[in-house]
Amino acid sequence: MHVPKRAQPTAADDFASWSTQLRKGIVELMILSLVDREQLYGYAIVRELKERGGLAAGEGTVYPVLRRLESDGLVSAAWSDEGPAGPRKYYRITDDGRAFLERAWAEWDTVSSAMGDLRGEKR
Repeated sequence: MHVPKRAQPTAADDFASWSTQLRKGIVELMILSLVDREQLYGYAIVRELKERGGLAAGEGTVYPVLRRLESDGLVSAAWSDEGPAGPRKYYRITDDGRAFLERAWAEWDTVSSAMGDLRGEKR
């Protein structure tokens, strides 16, 4: 029996995959940063991420991350039925979330600085 070979991924496929993984890796940082500024409901977070320079993370990414952040105690959530849209679950950062976010931004700055050095950027 002949088994056909799978098509080899192209450089464009490899880059798209890498780019997707990079963005997924920073979704928690982006979400925590948003809810640090104000409490938001899930779809508002999805919309904010789309509006901020292509940092798109769809509902299938954002909601599981929100559940994990809530489970880890980094955000808290409360239902509100105010407004015409009906009940919405609003997320806000916790003290532990704020401490985590501070450490995450420090790590981001370290990595970003190292990448800038590799590119030859001056500080």
